[in-house]
Parts: sequence; C-alpha cells; structure tokens
Amino acid sequence: MITFSNLSDNNDSSYWLNLYSDSFPINQRIDFNDLTNIANSNDSVQMLLIQLNSKNVGIIYLVDFDDQAFILYLAIDANMRCNGLGKLTINALKSRFKNGFILESESILVNSDNPKQRNARYRFYTNNGMIDTDLASKDSDDEFHLLTSNKDAGVDLYKKANQILGLDVDVIKYNK
Repeated sequence: MITFSNLSDNNDSSYWLNLYSDSFPINQRIDFNDLTNIANSNDSVQMLLIQLNSKNVGIIYLVDFDDQAFILYLAIDANMRCNGLGKLTINALKSRFKNGFILESESILVNSDNPKQRNARYRFYTNNGMIDTDLASKDSDDEFHLLTSNKDAGVDLYKKANQILGLDVDVIKYNK
C-alpha cells in the first residue's frame, strides 16, 4: 500500500534531494533550501516521501487544502518505475484528496529536446484518469499542461496554490 510520509518526520532529505535532482531539469527546479523553508513556514505546503511498505519509492511536493491539492513535484524512483507505483500513487492521491488535485505535465505541444519523455508522462497521467483542462501554465522557460483528477480541482486552486508558493505563473488556453 502506498503511503505518504512527511520528510521532516523521516529526516531522509538526501533521498528526496537526489531523486528531485535526478527527476527534474535544472530550469524547472526551485532551490532545495527554498522548498524546505517554504514547507517549514506554511503548514499547507508539504514535502513528502512516497512509500510502499515503509520503503521510499518516490517524492512529492504539494500544497494541501485538506480535500484538494496542487502537486508541484511528483517523481517515482527511476529504479522502481514500471512496477505500477505511479498508478498506485495517483490512486492514493485520489483517495486522499476527495475533491481532487491538479498538477502540471510538460507540454507536448511545444518544441523540446525531450518529446518522447514529455509524451510518455502526459500519456501516463491521462491513462490514469487525469483530465486535461485545455489550459497551460507558462513561465519564462517552459509550458505545462494543467491536468486535474476531477473538474472540482481547477485553475482557481492552481492559482491559489502558486500564490502560497510565491510563484508567478501565467495560465493560457491552448488549442490542441
């Protein structure tokens, strides 16, 4: 069974940092110390370990609104992928956040140096029940599809969470 454990309870920051660094391009990362400080100063922001039977299998960084959430970072350990852990994690998140969650997936509609990875990630999310809102977030370096687990977790939740995180993002409608 997938569980989520607060990083501060486990003191396993090296695992979290290593997986974070390996999973996200540098232009998409926020400094680890800044992430930690934001989480430590706001109870709704959580740095979590994803665990299967108490073994670390991934990481997640989210803004928790009790029954809804915005997920900024989600990664399954590369050594454990293709074992259904991603699907189990999405299902566990759906159970935990009954009124939905929203996350970003790198745009498949822009030119990039990693189109296969982007398409695989996007397909993973949509194959696991995530709904494309037909909206994208855009920052100076990239564009992301906004995907939601249900229509209740939409752009307002996304904007509120980014405000808490101190992130400035633009939301745009795109044509497929």
